[in-house]
Amino acid sequence: MHLHSDPNPRPAIRAEIETEAPGRRGPGARLALERRRPELILGAALLASLAITLLAFVLPANLLKLYPVTDLDAHLLQDAGLVGYLRVILAFLAEAVLYWAAFRAAGRTGSRLAWGLVMTGTLLSCATFLFMAPFDALDLYDNLFHGRILGIYGQDPFLKFIANFPLDPFFQYPAWKAALSAYGPLWELMAGLTARLAGNGVLANILAFKLLPGIFHLGSVGLTAVVLRRRAPGKALAGALLLGWNPVVLYETWGNGHNDMAMVFWVLLAVTCLEWGHFRLAVLSLVGGGLVKFVPLLLAPAILIAGWRSRGSRPAQLRFLLTSVLAAMALTVAAYAPFWRGLATLSLARRMQMFTTSIPSIAYHLLTPGVGEAAAARWVSLLALAALAGWTGLQTFRQRDDDPVKAFLEIAFNVLAFYLLATCLWFQQWYGLWLIGLAALLPPHSRRTALVIGFWVLSKQLVFGPLLVPPMSTQAGAALWMEPLLTLAVLGPPWLLYLRIKQLESGPH
Repeated sequence: MHLHSDPNPRPAIRAEIETEAPGRRGPGARLALERRRPELILGAALLASLAITLLAFVLPANLLKLYPVTDLDAHLLQDAGLVGYLRVILAFLAEAVLYWAAFRAAGRTGSRLAWGLVMTGTLLSCATFLFMAPFDALDLYDNLFHGRILGIYGQDPFLKFIANFPLDPFFQYPAWKAALSAYGPLWELMAGLTARLAGNGVLANILAFKLLPGIFHLGSVGLTAVVLRRRAPGKALAGALLLGWNPVVLYETWGNGHNDMAMVFWVLLAVTCLEWGHFRLAVLSLVGGGLVKFVPLLLAPAILIAGWRSRGSRPAQLRFLLTSVLAAMALTVAAYAPFWRGLATLSLARRMQMFTTSIPSIAYHLLTPGVGEAAAARWVSLLALAALAGWTGLQTFRQRDDDPVKAFLEIAFNVLAFYLLATCLWFQQWYGLWLIGLAALLPPHSRRTALVIGFWVLSKQLVFGPLLVPPMSTQAGAALWMEPLLTLAVLGPPWLLYLRIKQLESGPH
């Protein structure tokens, strides 16, 4: 028998030869590459994002070099001029594109490799922003010093001013030396412990007071993943990325050290408790958030009503309501007990005198010439509070969904959005984190709205603030013109977007 090779092997054999031939990419290799495309996109987006963070944020504002400087507030941008603003604006635009691409890719996979990339990317991004000196506010130093008042001096940050400690090595860093703490007792207890552990090292304290809210950010990512793994397992990876890789959250939390994620965490914990049917724990979680910043307390009635409706009999309903309220009161009393000196402990006076970039701010500046600053502040604050209470009550009592988690998230989104866009007296761009923190758990329209608002409000610091405030600040009666223009520019597009979402929700299904 004569053996010979067939010059035209069968198609299946030829395909196998092409697939395994070194240096050639056959259908099998292309199929493997196609299957790994989401992971490749995630890896590429991560590397590009880290490079942008280093070049646009960390190297120009190197904390390891700038930590001794006591007046960084806005100077890192102002001193760089137009080039500095353009650098940061373009960096955020590029980060947003990469973030969107990574989110889309994460939605198409759930592999272990993808989970590893998302978790590793979250930790690397946090660690990178950790070494950025604060860009847009000195709140970190105020938080740090109030922590020292409790943790180092054993004094009360709700009673003592920063100005009372002129010999402290950090005295030159805070901007609000004549203000008491504006946060709740739970935050101040954590801040006191953090200050005590950090000691007197400047760099050690700055890093510690970034890590404190940063830990809550990481915890929030974990809670988001847990809830989605139960409700929509296919969306869990994308949801974790949505919060873990968000450039605004990373910039404001790990870069600037704002403590808003320490509040958002408790709202997400309440959602997690609801998912397991623990209504009382959900109420206590919101009270815990309210003991950091008061905002989560607005959402507690929604859970009380949902828990009431979940009980089958009137005695069970009354028992649930009574035990929940008593437990919330006990937690509040325990948190305030070390500090309580009457209503002054709540620091309400300071909050009612601060106005910027908001509808109440416009009203305040219009009323001030006629009735004076004190009366204008009082009336505007009370009207804003009444409007917020009315809107919150309307959203709470018109719960339309039998799913308590879905109903609560809808109420939370509507209440927080209304507060930020309509009744917040003193609006700052990092408040956008409140909506971003819930975004992964929201329906698509609301999720997009939350993310767009979170990115857009950065325009206060990066675009409209520099364009409007310095030129007008020297003019007589500037606030009468500046506040409406600044408010319309920063909050106008979010208003329109939110109204569009409401229109879609109320339209035909």
